[in-house]
Amino acid sequence: HSVPPSRHGIVTNDWQPMARPLPGLADVAKEAGLRCGFIHNWEPLRNLNRPESLYFVYYLDNCYSDPLGDHEMARQAVQAIQTHNLDFAFVYFGTVDVAGHRHGWMSEGYLEQLTRVDQALALLLDGLPDDTTLIIQADHGGHERTHGTDMDDDMLIPWMITGPGIRQNYAIQSAVSLLDTAPTIAHLLGLTPHRDWEGRFVEEVMA
Repeated sequence: HSVPPSRHGIVTNDWQPMARPLPGLADVAKEAGLRCGFIHNWEPLRNLNRPESLYFVYYLDNCYSDPLGDHEMARQAVQAIQTHNLDFAFVYFGTVDVAGHRHGWMSEGYLEQLTRVDQALALLLDGLPDDTTLIIQADHGGHERTHGTDMDDDMLIPWMITGPGIRQNYAIQSAVSLLDTAPTIAHLLGLTPHRDWEGRFVEEVMA
């Protein structure tokens, strides 16, 4: 939704309706006639979007039980994008977070799982059309076996983008926030960001 927790009011994994609802990215995209998909393997994300905003949803409860669970997410994402001609897809790989809670962030077990997720990402990339723009980001960091504090380890995350018209081998110089993801995707889809969104289009990445 490109607004901070102080605006949307969600500060835990428990879903609460927004006190002052505003459209999210999928709502704006659907209003413009675009098809959005949501592929994930962590069940609490079911409330991330309004059901009527999504054209395709796939959920499989495998991130806790299968270290290769994200490989299936990649395969399902490729199939959905190809079969349903999706304009935008949110694909969630949940096993890295599980590894962080089980083994500790940046531990040997965590890094081993990160390698598996990198393989899943390769499956996704290999199956996507050449004109796809891909943003890779985490929702949070972590320390020891937890997260949720104001520590840099918890708050700082990777944010990467690749695709046609995007600078290659370029390190972003300005600070990027999670709030900037929705406006950036909206711009790339040719959409006007909602007036109440607080993030910005990360124009710096454009070639």
